[in-house]
Amino acid sequence: MHPMINIALKAARDAAEAIAHSSDRLDRIKVINDDPDSFLTSMDLDSDKTLQYHLLKAYPEHSIDSRATGLRAGIRKDIVWLIDPLIGNHNFARGYTQFAVSLACKIEGVIQHAAVVCPMTNEEFVASRGGGAQLNSRRLRVGKETELSVGALIGLNDESEDIGTLLDLQRAVVDAGARVRISGCAALDIVNTAADRLQGGWAPNVAGASH
Repeated sequence: MHPMINIALKAARDAAEAIAHSSDRLDRIKVINDDPDSFLTSMDLDSDKTLQYHLLKAYPEHSIDSRATGLRAGIRKDIVWLIDPLIGNHNFARGYTQFAVSLACKIEGVIQHAAVVCPMTNEEFVASRGGGAQLNSRRLRVGKETELSVGALIGLNDESEDIGTLLDLQRAVVDAGARVRISGCAALDIVNTAADRLQGGWAPNVAGASH
């Protein structure tokens, strides 16, 4: 496994452990920003601090771009860590267990490594460009289905303001005999599609929401 993935996993595991413990005491979690488009909790900030600590300890010259705290420009502006300290924080704040910690390393404008760790299931998804993807050290292979089929599970997320488009997509999925799954966390839909737990998905603005 690439050294950068090892560092990312170490950081994400530490943050995920704290998130898992906090999920039992949501009364202690503070909402910092309740705007639906930029929702932020105290756990986002705590997790962010943990991730940045590990990354800067290992790579003090690298830049970090966090959904929670923005860009921290380092000497190496060609290497940027994209972090989301708590993807699915709306779910977390309500006690719904579809949330995760995510890190990706972008080198010269191209994502080279990524890790997603799920605090409540202890699942660790990692990928490196040209090296495939793994779940808990087991290589992943995307399913062979390329069209909607009977029994397929399709992840949809309602991040679009166009409710008509979402309803049309749901109707198309159901008409094809497939089944809709709405997790509220597009990043988890992506990794679960990679693991062939979902056979497809749709989520608008995922790049902007979670890098």
